[in-house]
Amino acid sequence: MMTEAEMIQMAREEGFTKAAVLPVEKLTFIHSLRACCEANECGNYGRNYACPPDCGTPQQMEERVRKYKKALILQTIQPVDDIMDSAQTKEAKKFHNMISWALVERLQNQGIVGLPVMAGPCSACSVCAKIEGKPCRFPQKIASCLSAYSIHAADMAAQCGMEYWCGMDRVAFFSIYLFD
Repeated sequence: MMTEAEMIQMAREEGFTKAAVLPVEKLTFIHSLRACCEANECGNYGRNYACPPDCGTPQQMEERVRKYKKALILQTIQPVDDIMDSAQTKEAKKFHNMISWALVERLQNQGIVGLPVMAGPCSACSVCAKIEGKPCRFPQKIASCLSAYSIHAADMAAQCGMEYWCGMDRVAFFSIYLFD
């Protein structure tokens, strides 16, 4: 079985700025964070199976996480000209999730079965089958974001010694791989 130190090293090899393992019991859940999803700030509320309301209630999402013992916290910090430039931050998030999925695949190949939590809505498909009124095409690849889970990302980052706010010219993204 792979050690936590080996998992962190593997994360660094994939391109993450930082990685840490945190007991799941130390994750903070603030169910009111779901308001960001309900305000449809990202445009995916009711349009993506991994997003609310389809993913489950905040309580159900927290219960899903609490079934695991450990959380591999993954962070990238990437330069941007202006954090308010959505095109640049979208590309940074795309890169973050791409290397997150690469790491998930490597971990699963090592027999570490778990639950991925990504940065932003599920993007396994270019157009979610939800919009087409069809069932999810890749239920094994569906991944909700930290907001959908109501995970307090700033608190999580602080517990791991990671930056949360990086200023106007750098952006931090987080993902999690939950395992036992």
